[in-house]
Amino acid sequence: MKNRSLELVTRLGQAPIWIGLAVLVGLSWFYLAHMSANMPGMPGMASSMAPAMSHDAMQSGRSLPLELLFTVAMWSVMMVAMMVPTAVPAIALFATLTGRRHPSQGPAGATAIYVSGYLAAWIGYSVLAAGAQLVLTRAMLVSPMTGSSSVTVSALILLSAGAFQFTSLKNACLTQCRSPLAFFMAEWRDGGRGAFVLGLRQGAYCVTCCWTLMAVMFVVGVMNLMWMALLALFLLAEKLAPANWQISRLSGAILIAWGAWIGVGAWL
Repeated sequence: MKNRSLELVTRLGQAPIWIGLAVLVGLSWFYLAHMSANMPGMPGMASSMAPAMSHDAMQSGRSLPLELLFTVAMWSVMMVAMMVPTAVPAIALFATLTGRRHPSQGPAGATAIYVSGYLAAWIGYSVLAAGAQLVLTRAMLVSPMTGSSSVTVSALILLSAGAFQFTSLKNACLTQCRSPLAFFMAEWRDGGRGAFVLGLRQGAYCVTCCWTLMAVMFVVGVMNLMWMALLALFLLAEKLAPANWQISRLSGAILIAWGAWIGVGAWL
């Protein structure tokens, strides 16, 4: 009876965490859907969020910082929408461990800090992805909606993403994502700073594990909502499925075959 009461108290203490995360992810998907709906026919990423800017102004060097800012914001929102759901098992475990170590404080505050650290890692990736998008867009190699217009770029991204799925680095980082308990036992830190560092380190493993798969969005269209959802579901399955299912290697083989088909098809 005492254990059941303790479990009930723990679940009630975690309720604000899940409500907050559900609202955050829901708003992110809503924002992306709204942005995607307003993009067709627009000249660039920044114009979808700042229609008053003329195409000529966007092409000038003076508009570049603002365009970069908007693109980083778009990628950051995308990472929240796609990656927070895949981190739910680790977030739940962190909240449970925090609640047990500090039952009088409640886990909500520390968990929020942990999630902010996790997202900080993905925001760092968003900055790099946004820079790559602007370079490729200005070179007329990539469109935010329709994806890559270059056979070479598409083939290189797909072949690289597929090959990375077979590397030991991919496997090591995916193991950390699949087994957050081992990570927390080895790396645990108390306090707000400790929670942020734990989230940042876990996020860094996640970024390293998934960054090449995220790059596939350049091939299919950065603002392609269907591919966003499919990729998010795959990343969740990759973390939750047993290691002996070899999902990563299967997806790697598919990506390599896809890249080779594009490259050989264009050559023929």
